[in-house]
Amino acid sequence: MAGIGFQLAKMAREGGVGGIAGAALHGALISSGPWLITAIAMILLHHWAPGAIGAGEAAMVRTVLIYGFSLSALIAGPIAILATRLAADRLFARDAGGVPGILLVAMVAGGGLALVMGAVVFGGLAGLPFVRAGLASLLLGWLTQIWIASPMLTALRRYRAVPVAYLIGIAVAAVALMLLRHPGGTLVLAAVTGGVGVTLGAILVILHRYFTASPVLPSRDLIGWRLALIVAAAGLAGAVAIWIDKWLLWSGPGSIAALGRLRLNPINDAGSFLGLLTMVPGLTLLLIVSETRFDRGFDNVMARCTGTSTLARIEEARGELIETLFDGLRLLVLMQALVAALAWVLAVPLFELIGADPRGIFAFRHSAAGAVFHLVAIGATIVLSYYDLFARIVLIWASFAVASALAVWLQWDAGSAAFGWGYMAGAVVAASVGIALVADATIRLVYLLFVGNNPAVVGREGRWA
Repeated sequence: MAGIGFQLAKMAREGGVGGIAGAALHGALISSGPWLITAIAMILLHHWAPGAIGAGEAAMVRTVLIYGFSLSALIAGPIAILATRLAADRLFARDAGGVPGILLVAMVAGGGLALVMGAVVFGGLAGLPFVRAGLASLLLGWLTQIWIASPMLTALRRYRAVPVAYLIGIAVAAVALMLLRHPGGTLVLAAVTGGVGVTLGAILVILHRYFTASPVLPSRDLIGWRLALIVAAAGLAGAVAIWIDKWLLWSGPGSIAALGRLRLNPINDAGSFLGLLTMVPGLTLLLIVSETRFDRGFDNVMARCTGTSTLARIEEARGELIETLFDGLRLLVLMQALVAALAWVLAVPLFELIGADPRGIFAFRHSAAGAVFHLVAIGATIVLSYYDLFARIVLIWASFAVASALAVWLQWDAGSAAFGWGYMAGAVVAASVGIALVADATIRLVYLLFVGNNPAVVGREGRWA
C-alpha cells in the first residue's frame, strides 16, 4: 500500500488545498471505501426492509448479513493474508504467472470452508429452510472470496477498483429490489446475495485482465510450513481480536434470540459498528503519511545495509527511522484522539439524528476511544511486517483478543454501560504490546537484518518471534 501512499502524498504536495482534499478523499476511499459503502448500504437496508417485508423477515436478513460478515472475516483472515504474502513473493521474484494459481487455491479453500460453515450455521443452528440456508451459505462463500481477492488489486495499483466493484454490486441489488413490488425475505436475501456475487465477479474480471496466465498449482516448497503457519495465525488472530467482544455479548446482557439458536446484541452491535467507523481518518493518515514515510526510511536502511556503507552510516539511517516512527505515532495519536473526542461530544445528537437506541452511546464512545489504540496496533503490525516478524504480529492480535475477552467477562453484569469496554481494553493492551515489540525490533534492527532474521543464517522460514 505504500506505493499508493506515494502517489497520494505527491497529489497533496503538488495540488495545493485542492490536492490535499483530493488526497484525503482518495485515501479514505482506498483504505475504507468498501467499509463505508457497505455501512451506508446496510443502514439504508435496515430502514427500508421493515416497511417492505415486515419486521420478522427484515430481522432474518439482518441476522444473516451480520453473521455473514463476521464468519467471512474469520474464515478469510488466515487465507487472505497467506495468499497475499505468497503473491507478493511471486511478484518480487518477477513471476506474475504464479499468482493465478495461488489465488485459485486460496479462493477454493476459502469458499469451500465458508459453504461448510454456512450449512452448519444457517441450515443447522439458524434452522432456515433449504433455499434460504443455501442463499445465506452462498452469501458467506462469496463474501469470503471477496476478502481473499481484493488485496490482490493493490498489486495492480487499481485501488479504485474495489470501491467501484462494491458500488456496482450494491446498485444491482438495489435495482433488483426496486423491480420486486412485493418481495419476501427470500427474494430480498437473493437480491443481496446476487449483488455480492456481482461485486466478486467484477473483482475477478479485473484480476483476469492483468494475470492472464493459466493457473498453475503452487509447489509445496513455495513457503515453509512454519512460516505459513505463523502468517496464517496472524490473519486469524486479527479477525478474532476485532470480533470477540461482539461474539461474547451476543449471549450477554441485552442480547436477543435473532434466528433459531443464533443470537445478536442490537444495542452493542449498532454502537460498536458506528464507533469503529471513526477509524476512517486514522486509516487514511496511515496510508498517506505514516506508512509512506516509514517505507522511505526503511528503504534507506536497507540500501545502506546492502551497499558499501559503514556501520556508523547504517546506524545513522536507523536513528532517522526511529525519528520517523515517533513522528508518525505522535501525528496518528493526536489526530485520532481529536476524532474520538468529537465522537464523545457529538454522540447524543448523532444518535438522535439516525434514530438509534441511546443505550448504544456507551458502546459508541468506548469504541471510538478504543479506535485510537487500535490504529496504533495496526501501525505496529505494519512495521513488523516490513521486518518480517509475523510471530510478533500474532502476539499483538492475540493480546488484543485475550484482553478484550477478559474485560467483557469482568464487566459481564454491568449492562449497556460497559458495552464497548472489552474492545477498548483489548486495543489498549494491543497498542502497548505493539509499541514494545516494535521498539525492541527497531533497537536490534541491524542485528536482525545481518544475523538474527537473515535467511542465510536462520533459514528461509525466519525466526519464530
